[in-house]
Amino acid sequence: MADPRDVLSRLEELSVSGHLLSKLKHAQAASRAALESEFGRIGITIPQFLALANIDENEDISSAELARQSYVSPQAMITIVARLEAAGLITRAPAAGGGRSLAMRLTDKGTELLRAARAHAYAIERFILDRLGDDAYLDLLSSLDRVTDALSEGATVTKTAPWDAYVEDAPVAPQIPEAARKRARRA
Repeated sequence: MADPRDVLSRLEELSVSGHLLSKLKHAQAASRAALESEFGRIGITIPQFLALANIDENEDISSAELARQSYVSPQAMITIVARLEAAGLITRAPAAGGGRSLAMRLTDKGTELLRAARAHAYAIERFILDRLGDDAYLDLLSSLDRVTDALSEGATVTKTAPWDAYVEDAPVAPQIPEAARKRARRA
């Protein structure tokens, strides 16, 4: 795959904070902080919001799947579900199919809290849309989906990743311009 020389030279010359993966991490941290702040105003955490939203969207979701979709461990999800139930936000009852599984449902109180949380999340997204503009916002969504798809290719049980071929081409010691090194030391 041929990459434009100017893009490759940028990869080789920038400090870590200028690289795509660092920028993705910073954007993720900023978005998480914004969500935590907004959700804190209404008394909910991000994992609780994700759990409520996923229960709302899929009444037959298992606790293990709920944990995966909420980005927490199964053990943490047990605690989250117990707290949601204790707060009167969800109910659990034997699943229609029988067995030991319990179907989770939002209560009216849970539905109302989820509605409020979605309004706060929507406000943050709307703010970003207004800052970026329609085209850049849609391009960003598409680009993030492509990044996720590309990096997900590497999440296999094999000992190789799709990007292994690029390791040989990576500079051993990137040439960072002196001005960038000084800025990095001051930061």
